[in-house]
Amino acid sequence: MQFTESKKILSKFNDGYIFVIVIFFALFLRLYDLNNRPFHTDEAVHAIKFGELLESGKYIYDPIEYHGPTLNYFSLIPAYIFNEKKISEVNEITLRIVPAFTSIILIIFLFSILNAQNKIIVLFSASLISISPIYVFYSRYYIQESMLVSFTFSSIISFYKYFKLKKLYWGIFASLFCALIFATKETSIIIFFAGIFSFLFIYLSNRDLKSKFSFNIIHIILFFIIFISVTILFYSSFFTNPNGIFDSLKTFTNYFSKAGSNSDHIQQWDYYLNFLLFTKNDLITFTELPLFIFFIVGIIFQFKKNKHNVFLNYIILFSIIQAIIYFIIPYKTPWLALNFWIGFLLIAAFGICSLYKLLPRKNLKIFFSIFIVIILSHNFYQTYLTNFKFPYQPENPFTYSQPTPEIVSASKKIIDVIESDSSDQNIYVNIISHNNDYWPLPWYLRKIKNVAWNETIPNNINLFQVIIITPELENELIEKLYTLPEPGKINLYIPIFDNYTSLRPNIEIRGFVQNSLNDKYLRNQNKVQIENLK
Repeated sequence: MQFTESKKILSKFNDGYIFVIVIFFALFLRLYDLNNRPFHTDEAVHAIKFGELLESGKYIYDPIEYHGPTLNYFSLIPAYIFNEKKISEVNEITLRIVPAFTSIILIIFLFSILNAQNKIIVLFSASLISISPIYVFYSRYYIQESMLVSFTFSSIISFYKYFKLKKLYWGIFASLFCALIFATKETSIIIFFAGIFSFLFIYLSNRDLKSKFSFNIIHIILFFIIFISVTILFYSSFFTNPNGIFDSLKTFTNYFSKAGSNSDHIQQWDYYLNFLLFTKNDLITFTELPLFIFFIVGIIFQFKKNKHNVFLNYIILFSIIQAIIYFIIPYKTPWLALNFWIGFLLIAAFGICSLYKLLPRKNLKIFFSIFIVIILSHNFYQTYLTNFKFPYQPENPFTYSQPTPEIVSASKKIIDVIESDSSDQNIYVNIISHNNDYWPLPWYLRKIKNVAWNETIPNNINLFQVIIITPELENELIEKLYTLPEPGKINLYIPIFDNYTSLRPNIEIRGFVQNSLNDKYLRNQNKVQIENLK
């Protein structure tokens, strides 16, 4: 008896040891070299929005842009830890560790459903999610999607544990995660629709489940109290902006309008399948087709069983409904695929384990095990390619109008030019682009104090020592620079950039600096070179 108990304890210790390794490895992939790619436009927009909260202590939810408040408020934690009080002090790592850490929550909660029967399935699921190229990629991105997905599937696990154990704390976890889902992004409406529909369908079609299922009215009331309270807390900006509560509901009107009419992001229905299942170009050959096939295998095994696993049924239905909705919606960006792909990976893990058990001979099992190790190794290699070797290149299937290092070097050149004047407080910069399409420059130029951002060229443009424009505005700029000033007060402007410089792929920017400031910059550069030679 004592030997049996000792064996169980040792087994649990080994399981815990393995899962800790998986979690730390997943965290390592998300944190390693976190600033290895330039800030994306969306990242820069969210970062500047966070800067308002960091510096003023105020946050006002915008139902048209920026999504929900959780990303902003969670970003305060690392900023305070690193003692960064101004946006000029914040760097990419401070911000990107927020989605990196929150994405791990899902893996941690996944281990909570571990038992003797499903140990291998859970381990495979955690492994696939930990090294998933797309999940790792967007967990290193300062946007909401990886947070949203982590909260979503953690809430499903919490609900499952609650219905199985009837423990109140699991209901509290489920309520908290649901509130965080709603407070993270307006696409939560898709998640809640798919979640509720899946539950009702499974509940109404399963007689055994209906007979075993019971509702605790006190727990239900507590669930909604927590959900509403946490939601109000975030959207009211901790009771400083009551209008945010109503705006959180009005935003859905804007979302459905944007989802159907934004021509910049309109894609064919099979967009997600195209880049996930097979992408081949001169730089990368990428495929998740083997795991998609095992997802299909997992569905077949699940519905061939006499006694269905309710949790797996729910994940299958929930993920397929989300996939169908995202296929139908014309508005598509690659990170939206995460919402259904994580569920596909969970079922793929089940398919792998089910097929392994079905094999009759030991030799076949060994051969199949080697095949799975090859698939996992290939998936890890793809994670390396997409996240570390080619993190910003357009050939990467996950990059989406991703700025290149050109924007970093161009921004540094602008800052160096300004700082070459000892009285740089009096240097004025004007950034001009149609439709305010100058992102992510506001992030990279956040330390410059005197910057104007415009859609058109103002009539006082000659008062600015540094001017950044897009090519179509160059003729108008030249005309104004040399016709608006009074005779004798015309300044000569010199190009800042020596070569073609892009804001993002195929979006060129051009820079001009007053000749007098450019001379100071050149003299300063000469001094630096001489000092380096000594």
